[in-house]
Amino acid sequence: MRKLWYVLGGLALLVLTWLMLDPAVLLEKRQKRVAGTAAQQATVTRDSFKKDSDRAAGAESDGKVDRSIETGSGKEVPGEKILRFKDAAAYRRFLASAPRGVVLGQIDALQAVRVKDGDWLKSMSASSEMTVGSNYYVKTPEVPLEIRTMGDSVYRTVGAKALELMGAEGVSQDWGKNVKVALLDTGLSQTDTQKGAEVGHGTSMASLISGASRPAVGAAPGAKILDFSVLDGEGQGNSFALAEAIMKAVAQGAQVINMSLGSAGDSSVVGDAVAYALSRNVALVAAAGNDGVNLVSYPAAYDGVVGVASVDADRQQLYFSNRGKSVDVAAPGFQVIADWPGGKLVEVSGTSASTALVSGAIAALISKEPGLTGKQAAELIQQYADDTGVAGVDDETGHGVVDLQRVLERNQRGIIDLAIAGVTMTINGNAGLITVGVQNRGTEIVNSPTFEIMVGGSSRKFYPGSLALGQSMAEAVQFDVIRARQDGGVSVNASIQAPRGTDQRPGNDMWSGWFKVSK
Repeated sequence: MRKLWYVLGGLALLVLTWLMLDPAVLLEKRQKRVAGTAAQQATVTRDSFKKDSDRAAGAESDGKVDRSIETGSGKEVPGEKILRFKDAAAYRRFLASAPRGVVLGQIDALQAVRVKDGDWLKSMSASSEMTVGSNYYVKTPEVPLEIRTMGDSVYRTVGAKALELMGAEGVSQDWGKNVKVALLDTGLSQTDTQKGAEVGHGTSMASLISGASRPAVGAAPGAKILDFSVLDGEGQGNSFALAEAIMKAVAQGAQVINMSLGSAGDSSVVGDAVAYALSRNVALVAAAGNDGVNLVSYPAAYDGVVGVASVDADRQQLYFSNRGKSVDVAAPGFQVIADWPGGKLVEVSGTSASTALVSGAIAALISKEPGLTGKQAAELIQQYADDTGVAGVDDETGHGVVDLQRVLERNQRGIIDLAIAGVTMTINGNAGLITVGVQNRGTEIVNSPTFEIMVGGSSRKFYPGSLALGQSMAEAVQFDVIRARQDGGVSVNASIQAPRGTDQRPGNDMWSGWFKVSK
């Protein structure tokens, strides 16, 4: 049954997700979208949809989740191994004596060799000089079938508004100038006439990093893209090729490395390549994965790599976006308009797109502040992200949604900006709880703000003494679940006010929506 889902998913990917559309048609589709409160639309059906999709996809709720990401034991490339050597001398001795035709690749800096498996390797005597490891498959994260067919009724489309949602709507052609971004993906020279459903994936990701032609745009149109083809037309590659590309990207001066891909396999050669790049102050950005589990794919799971999750236009996490401690930030990832080979446009969803958008934001920041290294820019992107729910870092969106405007204005004094960060509902039996998070996104401490939550017609006010720069907090209000079931749900309104109306960005001060409660 699971195989059948994969087949159907692949067919739907060809027919739906990568449907080629004229730009005017795409924009018209966005304009004709049903009007209404977007946050309310998303909240009404999300819980029931997630439960249905979990059952359909065999996700976490049925107890059949593949835990290989957690153990690092991903799917191996058959007939291959990766050999690692304790020192350069042992490495050279092996290369000099290896049987003809067994060496498939080598990375001198990491003393790593990709080889054919076989009796020759089994016959080698055990040695402390060499370790034998697996070469794992690496691939583009797949988006579940149901999000491609039903997602519009659950999440709000991003479309051409990705940069606006990331505080980067003021992009000009020089953003990203003199910054090198390595794209480790399908090759940019491939076309849509070549074999493979994912053949244009790299082109799409490049447009979300440095695209300059609307509606497919990135935050760093001036950046130089270094193209490293590590995935084939089906969006599949391997650990060794990924590690090799990371090393080459660093050698060619990349300040940002974008990896809109992932693997369940924890490969030592990729881990060492990542460590090498980080030691050279490079920003590494990778997709958390689209498996809908509490485990983050590699290389996003490695310390120092910016692991990216996905949200929709209302900044709610997409249910299939992987969760975990290795999630660092989130970015728009639902039906984002991107380029495709042949001058066409597609709508892409998932952590691949979110990753590319974050890489573009980091490249833009480096160009605006040339004294920053890639690694420093990545840290700032995380530090000034917008909280999305419960106060502080969480497993769903990490530090929050990237907000480039906050980063660029961090040293500009006098900005007062309080915001509703997120609203969640939890039910335990007949006890219901609405939790509302708020955050100070300005550059000044705000004293004596007023925080109000209205649930089902009952209002409660809170009076925090002060909110420091970047500080988040949350308050909760109970509601009558029995009454909510009778009514079909509960209405929620929330607001945060600075004293005497001093908030300079009042657009994010209020939230209004409806939570569906099943009878």
